[in-house]
Amino acid sequence: MRNKLCLEAFGTFFLCLAAGLTTDPLVIAGVLCALIYMAGAISGAHFNPASTLAWCTRGRHGWLAGVAYVLVQLLAALVAATFAGLLVGHDPERTAAAARAVDDPVFQGAFTEGVAEFLGTYFMAFVILMVATSRRTAGNGYFGFAIALAVYGAAAMFERQAPTFNPAVTLAVTLRDVFAAFTAEGKQVDVLKAELAFVGKFAPRYLCMVGLQLTAAAAAAFTFRGLFPEER
Repeated sequence: MRNKLCLEAFGTFFLCLAAGLTTDPLVIAGVLCALIYMAGAISGAHFNPASTLAWCTRGRHGWLAGVAYVLVQLLAALVAATFAGLLVGHDPERTAAAARAVDDPVFQGAFTEGVAEFLGTYFMAFVILMVATSRRTAGNGYFGFAIALAVYGAAAMFERQAPTFNPAVTLAVTLRDVFAAFTAEGKQVDVLKAELAFVGKFAPRYLCMVGLQLTAAAAAAFTFRGLFPEER
């Protein structure tokens, strides 16, 4: 179990770091593909609490082990947010935009963003269950490419909504600018207050998106079980 958790932490860290440093879906998918082949045979290469929920609901992963996976994934995401923030650094324009956004309604535009999160996560989770857990595709060598392509395709398809399909990535990109505030020379406290105010204001929205990601992952697992009841 120790090795599995270590690989989950390693993979989640680098996936979240990639998402925190770039918005290019091809780069993120490439990193994900490499990480999947790195850890797939040992931990299952979840790197995503939504993916772990799908595995558990489908019946291919224990619930207690799933809780341990999620805790490690979230911790790795927090560390990745720290590194991403320090590497990206403080951007006065981003901070000013965050300060202005505090006056906006929390759920403005949340419907389309939520639809994108749900559909994209559902699509990704179902692909994962088909290529990584089904007896019909057991032993295939393309599972990493299929999952990475699913993430790339969904991210490109819903580019305008900027979804993450992953609660760990959501945590990392949300907190990145909070840690970037520590690089603001001479005004760290003011910038940190502005970034924390932004995160605090929109926390209900982020939690809603995470809820939709988890719901979509569970829905994908129930779809799989409904289509292939003999694989339970």
